[in-house]
Amino acid sequence: MPRVCLIAVVLTGCAFAQQIPDNLPPGMPLIIRDFDRTAEQAARNPNDVGYTLGVVNREGLAWTKSYGFADVARSAPATSDTSYAIGYGAFSAVMLLQLRRDGALHFSDPVEKYVPEMKSVRNPYPDASSVTLLQLAMHTSGLTLDAAIKYTTGPAGEWEKALGAALAHTSYEFEPGTHAALSNIDEPVLALALSRTAHQPYAAYVKQKILLPLGMTHTEFAPDGAVHTTIGDLARFASFAMLGGPESVLSKSDLEENYRRLYVTNSIAIPNPNEGFGIGFHGETWTSNHYYVILSVGNTGPGYEAALWFEPRRHTGVILLHHGSGGAALGQMIHTYVYTLNAQKNDAGRQDPVKPLPYTEENVSFDNHASDIKLAGTLTIPQGKGPFPAVVLIPKAGPLDRDEQMYNHRPFLVLADHLTRAGIAVLRADVRGMGKSGGKYASPTPDDFAADAEAAIAYLKTRPEVDVHKIGLISHGEGGLAAPIVANRNRDVAYAVMLGAPAVPSAENSAQSALLNAEANGELYRKAEEQAAESRAVMSLVRQEQDPAELERKLRVFLAGKMPDAQMEARLRQWTSPAFRKNATYDPAVELRKLACPVLALYGDKDLLVPSELNLPAMRTALAAGGNKNFRVEAVADVNFLFQTTDVGIGREANWTEETMSPLVLQKIGEWIRQRAAAAYN
Repeated sequence: MPRVCLIAVVLTGCAFAQQIPDNLPPGMPLIIRDFDRTAEQAARNPNDVGYTLGVVNREGLAWTKSYGFADVARSAPATSDTSYAIGYGAFSAVMLLQLRRDGALHFSDPVEKYVPEMKSVRNPYPDASSVTLLQLAMHTSGLTLDAAIKYTTGPAGEWEKALGAALAHTSYEFEPGTHAALSNIDEPVLALALSRTAHQPYAAYVKQKILLPLGMTHTEFAPDGAVHTTIGDLARFASFAMLGGPESVLSKSDLEENYRRLYVTNSIAIPNPNEGFGIGFHGETWTSNHYYVILSVGNTGPGYEAALWFEPRRHTGVILLHHGSGGAALGQMIHTYVYTLNAQKNDAGRQDPVKPLPYTEENVSFDNHASDIKLAGTLTIPQGKGPFPAVVLIPKAGPLDRDEQMYNHRPFLVLADHLTRAGIAVLRADVRGMGKSGGKYASPTPDDFAADAEAAIAYLKTRPEVDVHKIGLISHGEGGLAAPIVANRNRDVAYAVMLGAPAVPSAENSAQSALLNAEANGELYRKAEEQAAESRAVMSLVRQEQDPAELERKLRVFLAGKMPDAQMEARLRQWTSPAFRKNATYDPAVELRKLACPVLALYGDKDLLVPSELNLPAMRTALAAGGNKNFRVEAVADVNFLFQTTDVGIGREANWTEETMSPLVLQKIGEWIRQRAAAAYN
């Protein structure tokens, strides 16, 4: 964006700004406007110097504006190139994680191993364990430097000598590991320990291994040891911290694991912490279920202030840089950021339709002649003159009613309501043996789902309100195994929407799901991988062993001692059943490669049951291999297996949120179907 000098602000120098983007999360435009007013006013203070503010996401700096001047002499206006002092704690955190990754140290290493000068610290807890690197990083060391003592942060040799001398004036405010509190000496001691571990001056290591790989070419260590950077460089670091890469610095999994390593310091209701310290960050929840990560860049020294906050769910945050006095403005801006976002709903709220409805709703029944059962469901028909495009909804696996009710939600009710309001007729039915449908529920196979869906299509073709040339399918979860079968056997199916459809055998999904669920529920990565390995081993036996009796024997040997007998017997009955074996070994790609109709396949990036990292590329590969030229496969950020907005993806989150289905997902489905129907009419 071009820089624009705003002549009206001659008292505050020249304000350099970008236009407010239109793709920011809800609330951010309001925050920017409030930031603008606050900074304009603060920069008029003759005792102040300048501000540079920014909004950042995974892609980089989305918006920035500068106010006031670049230097104390007030000789040049502040711009996005103006350099500000920041704290170095966040860089130390990355360095610590890198050295641990490389096997150079352990979190549990005593600090004395690298900084023997620690022996001079006054210790009222002589029988307590030694302070560890992790305790320094998470501010649980208890160390405090006498306020009257100063030490230089100059060249490495002088800095080490001065810091070593300062340790003689350091004591323990509390026993290490028993509390968490910011310390005025934790970060310098940690930096020294890491420098000695790396056998390289701290500034040189950070520049070589962190700054340059991140493209932070305008960040420098001053002769006095202070770090100076620009908002553009700090935005690059923020994007990295929000899992935007590059993974050569730290992998996404290492960063995610680090964000889960939190020491609770204040809690209104365990286990719901609202404040805590991590390695290189501070985590807070303010007055709602919005969670904020605060990176350790604020310990700037005199004359400067810096803040970098972001919300992990939205992958968007703010950078606030200030030079001068009168720091109340930064605090005010942080409050604006937090309280404005807290006023935005994390989800769409209750979405169940409220009567009277602006469309016709009719309870219907129809025959599945192939299985000799009668199915019952609900047909919703838009207002106006038809005939209308229509869809049949195919649910995920389970004994579900026509609304696909699970947890506290009815996804198919909400989906049908949205689509019918958009001019699309929708037929949804109770699963066989459930609700008012006949038959018996007994772990139906993809062929059973397909036969029921075909009966639904046949019924829709008898309705005058429905355009028989515009009947499509929408599947959810394992229903996506049936949708390709139906479309391949019935070439007049106009389109297929598949939500979280398996594209690899369930044995592969099961193992990856076990890993992701264990991690999401707080297990250590090593233990989570062990659980996933057990799942892989079980599925391998199920796939390879054809003799049921021999399969049961091998499973008993493998599971011995790993679970209670009653649980093992239940699992054995499940794993040795013919239906389970068929589902575990079924390869969805076979039918997907045959699909010729237009396809929209959506995956939630927080779906822990049908993981997008496995299934999305497999879906693309299968459709392309079959020659389908009209498909769209994409992941939707921050939605779970129900396609709800979510933080982690664990099942119990489905009950915490009022939202049943993300409005973004509903919009994508509705618009795509209308486009397919319109294209066919033309």
